Amino acid sequence: MTKNDEILIIHTSWYKDFINEMSDTALEILESTNYKIKVHKAPGSLEIPALAKAKISSKTLGILAIGIIIRGETSHYDLVSTETFRSLGQLALDYPDVSVINGVLCVDTKDQLERRYISTTTNNANALVALINEKSCET
Repeated sequence: MTKNDEILIIHTSWYKDFINEMSDTALEILESTNYKIKVHKAPGSLEIPALAKAKISSKTLGILAIGIIIRGETSHYDLVSTETFRSLGQLALDYPDVSVINGVLCVDTKDQLERRYISTTTNNANALVALINEKSCET
């Protein structure tokens, strides 16, 4: 691993104020790794995996997906959350040398989001660092 190795943060554009705080929280943790951090914005959660796949390079060590899906009155929540999670899982399987952490929050209410978004993002950023370290260990 070198200083040229990179970590990608792919975040959504929905719920901008929360996403900005989540991205800042992740950046604060990930910048301490001395890897190059690249941040990219997807229109929504469904687009995170495809954008991440398009941005992966030979220098990519990890990806942190950041998004928010709040349950509404239709089945859209179920469709978006299921497909986002499935696609991020597939991305991790397609690129086994890249550490992928799904930091997309699925909540029923904005109150739930407000209680969880910083602590969950902190945990996810730390998990990404731990997973990168684990994958880099010689067995």
